[in-house]
Amino acid sequence: MTPEIRLDPRLAQRLHEKKALLDLQRPLSPTVVAKLYEDLRIRQTYHSNAIEGNTLDLSETQLVVAEGITIGGHTVREHLEAINHAAAYGRMLELARGDASLDAAAICELHGLVTQGLVDTPGAYRRAAVFISGSEHRPPHHSQVSGLMADLVAWVAGDGQAYEPVLRAALTHEMLLAIHPFADGNGRTGRLVLNLQLMRDGYPTALLLAGWRPRYIQAMERAHHGQYSPLANVIGQAVEAGLDMFLSACADVPEELQRPIREVAEACAIDGDYLGWLLREGRVAGQKRRGRWYTSEAAVRRYQREVAEGVVPKGRPRQDGV
Repeated sequence: MTPEIRLDPRLAQRLHEKKALLDLQRPLSPTVVAKLYEDLRIRQTYHSNAIEGNTLDLSETQLVVAEGITIGGHTVREHLEAINHAAAYGRMLELARGDASLDAAAICELHGLVTQGLVDTPGAYRRAAVFISGSEHRPPHHSQVSGLMADLVAWVAGDGQAYEPVLRAALTHEMLLAIHPFADGNGRTGRLVLNLQLMRDGYPTALLLAGWRPRYIQAMERAHHGQYSPLANVIGQAVEAGLDMFLSACADVPEELQRPIREVAEACAIDGDYLGWLLREGRVAGQKRRGRWYTSEAAVRRYQREVAEGVVPKGRPRQDGV
């Protein structure tokens, strides 16, 4: 199976450039990454649940997940959906750090966490017909689900490798939702699987925003009828949103993550005296504390990148000032 799918060329170029910029920052600070994924755990939970109709807003989701607070005017189910998704997101991060290929067991495990206390058999394939509200697509008979899931996993490990990561993740997402293997929770589980694949391919998690719901649903419907590129573009924009969050965090390095210029110069293969001059001239972001300059690898690599791209000139000024 080799579906025809492509990203808008401008979006594809932006993703390529931003992924390359993020790769220049590696290894990312564990402190920065931990803070980002804690923030994303709440954001992903809010947006994914809101796409499915949950009415908790972002701040309420934060209170439910992080503080265990009950929000008046919302159902027990909505609270459970938030708690469950946050737990499933944490497990997805753990799975992403492993090296095992995507399998049906991992998908069922994520579904079990998403639907714990909400369905009779969390993590189990459906045993009855399901219908997707507002969609012309009719998922296959429940007797076919197990075999189709095995085919999906085999495709990801086989023919799917011919696609670049974002397109492969988008196709897998559509195939999983087309099968609709579970009685409920397919969308939330599918978005977690999407992000599991992206992370294993070196990307941050994609952030599908609740406000994109109409476009996302319409694109999914078209994909179910063989037109995959609109869905690729929605997923691509979600990937870009995730990349932007990481790049913004890398550019705003906290004071405690900055190091003496000699250490940073060695790590970035740049002359220490030259780096000192760049800091004094304000060409590289840094701070002077107790008479010593401090900066970060991210700031230096950003300067090196801009020099390579011709955005800023390279070198000290001539002694005559010309």
